[in-house]
Amino acid sequence: MTSAPPSVPPRRALFWSLVGTHVMNDFQTGAAAALLPYFVLEQRYDYAAAAGLTLAATSLSSIFQPVFGWLTDRFSLRPLIVAGLAVAALGIAVAGLTSANYWLTWIVFSLSGLGVAAYHPAATVAAKEAGGGTNRSMSIFSVGGNVGAAIAPIGVGLTVGVLGLQATPLLLIPTIAIAAVYLVLNRRAALTPRPVGPVAAAAEVAAPTRVPRDLWGRFAWLLLIVSLWSVAYVGARSFVALDVIDRFDATTDVGNLALMVFSLAAALGTLVGGFFADRFGRTRVIVLGYALATAAAVGYVFAPTEVTAIVLAGGLGWALFLPFALHVTLSHAYLPRHLGTASGVTLGMATALGGLLTPLLGVLADATDPRAVFVVLAGVIAVALVCALFVRERTDLPPEGDAAAPTGAEVEASPSRT
Repeated sequence: MTSAPPSVPPRRALFWSLVGTHVMNDFQTGAAAALLPYFVLEQRYDYAAAAGLTLAATSLSSIFQPVFGWLTDRFSLRPLIVAGLAVAALGIAVAGLTSANYWLTWIVFSLSGLGVAAYHPAATVAAKEAGGGTNRSMSIFSVGGNVGAAIAPIGVGLTVGVLGLQATPLLLIPTIAIAAVYLVLNRRAALTPRPVGPVAAAAEVAAPTRVPRDLWGRFAWLLLIVSLWSVAYVGARSFVALDVIDRFDATTDVGNLALMVFSLAAALGTLVGGFFADRFGRTRVIVLGYALATAAAVGYVFAPTEVTAIVLAGGLGWALFLPFALHVTLSHAYLPRHLGTASGVTLGMATALGGLLTPLLGVLADATDPRAVFVVLAGVIAVALVCALFVRERTDLPPEGDAAAPTGAEVEASPSRT
């Protein structure tokens, strides 16, 4: 009986710097959502126009993220980590300056979304390598993005909330600092050879020469679920602040508090989901997340007070993100020969359908009220729950077999089967 090959030791400093870049990358996504109430109140955008900005931030991202993932599988595109982050941050930094012109703002939101798309596949593969590739490490990496989205309303409130929309360039400062730290640590890691101890040597000798085949059918079913998840996430992120403001006649700060609670709870849910998956299995946690999210969404629709609504928004964010990182690790298990493609397509679909349908949700909100959006979202999550019941774990991989990224030589050495 042979034991599973030991994994290559993770590079912890580099991993945590990648988590930091993920914080700031998804900070831009959260800032885009946090800016919407200010556009509505100060520039008199209607709900459909505000939702159109969500489409702008997600459309190019959704289209090009799979392309960047495909390129990541074939070329070394690690520079996209910083380049994508820079474009994403610059788009948000100038959004307040362009807000008097809706279509110019739409363009800079699109460019920011393109930067987000360029960042994710390369950073996800890099984090998988640096962190050891376990469910837990990938959940921590994903939590970085959730934390960024969660603190974005605070950053927007402290800048735009105090100084007005002309203050958005100030949001660029923390991104510059985090990017600088990553560049230093990445350079140091590149100059430091891997340890040649017993573990590393055994991993080198025992490394598999044949990568398991890709399961495209299961991957396609997973994408259906991720697409439904994207509608729920993008819709809730875009309208939770607007709904609390409209339904309870609350201030913009209270609305953004609801968005912040939703995002912070999402970060906690992502972290807990990874730990639960390592203990109980990915598929069980995925089903649990969608079941609890359905209940939370229904409860939110009937929330009688703003406090109750904010608490239930947190419950919705927590439950909705229990399966988030597991979508990515399961996609890696289904497509072990195309990790960049798996990351790019899965993360792209995490905003694709939601971004495309958000303007329709905005039309619904204009015709009725923002609460009607959450009635639709509750139904979408319930459908995702039914689909999640048919997700199956991959059983033909060795222990931690879906955690180690295959090298190009391994993929070339293994016969292609579909």
